[in-house]
Order: sequence, then structure tokens, then C-alpha cells
Amino acid sequence: NAVNPPMRLEVTQPILDFDDMARLRSIERHTSGKFKTYEIDITYPLDWGQEGVEAKLASLCAESVDAIRSGHNILLITDRRVSGTQVAIPALLALSAVHQHLVREGLRTTAGLVVETGSAREVHHFAVLAGYGAEAVHPYLAMETLAAMHAELPGELSAEKAITNYVKAIGKG
Repeated sequence: NAVNPPMRLEVTQPILDFDDMARLRSIERHTSGKFKTYEIDITYPLDWGQEGVEAKLASLCAESVDAIRSGHNILLITDRRVSGTQVAIPALLALSAVHQHLVREGLRTTAGLVVETGSAREVHHFAVLAGYGAEAVHPYLAMETLAAMHAELPGELSAEKAITNYVKAIGKG
């Protein structure tokens, strides 16, 4: 009597671009509900002060368990909502906390962890995030920066090609 292994979503390389993120966010529609993405916002109000980090970490852990128990199998850890009034827990700290909490709860193998962060820029950042449990990373700020400055780069480089080159370079690193 064979047991069905958990379904896995595979990527050819772990750095996701804007199109990849759009697909990930709408994956439920494209997989007949087999994959469901849940977004975990790692920002909190600036006026929470120093206690904000601990309070937010505790809520992230509880939220991740609730998301998995309600049928989600891709958790998207994001700092996209950073603003003048919202600060982010460092992506690595949030990822580590969620990963370790899910391991303790026996749920880690039931969901993939994807990190969407403005803080990942160089090879080491991606390597450390992968080492702490991220299956994939979307470095939106690095990609937005490349898209904004591609015209100033040498040669006839489109924004898309600049981002493709960046992803390739990070992958090789």
C-alpha cells in the first residue's frame, strides 16, 4: 500500500522574478486548489517600539500554523509593506522563527517557505536565507533597482535582461 508523497512545487533556480511572484500569488487558480499561497506580513507598527519585534515574531509563528492548518501549503514571508509607519522584522529572523516553529509543531514538511524581501541583494544573503529554510527568494528591491537603472548600464540592456543577468549571476554564486 503506497503512500502518496506530499506534492512539491519545484523551481529551476531559487530566485523568483516579478512574473514568478505573480504566478505564485495566483497559484491556487492554476492548480485547482492543490497549492494555496498564504502571505505572512513581517512588518509591524513603528510605534510598537522595541517590544514590537517579540510580539510580531510570536504572532508570525501562530499565523503560520493557522495558515497550514487551514489548507495553505506555500507561506510567503514578506516585508513589502514597509513604510514610514511600518517597520519590518529582518527577513532572516522572521524566516528562522517560522521555520523553527513549524519544525517544533511537526508541520515544516507540509509547506514551502518563500521569502519576498528588499534586504536580499548579494549571493551571501540568498545562501543564508536558503540555509535557514527558504525554498525560494524574491529580492524585489534589487530587481526594482536594476529595472530603474538599466538605461545607465553599458550596452543595450533592457530591464528584463538586466534582471535575468542578475538572477543568473546570483544562481552561479
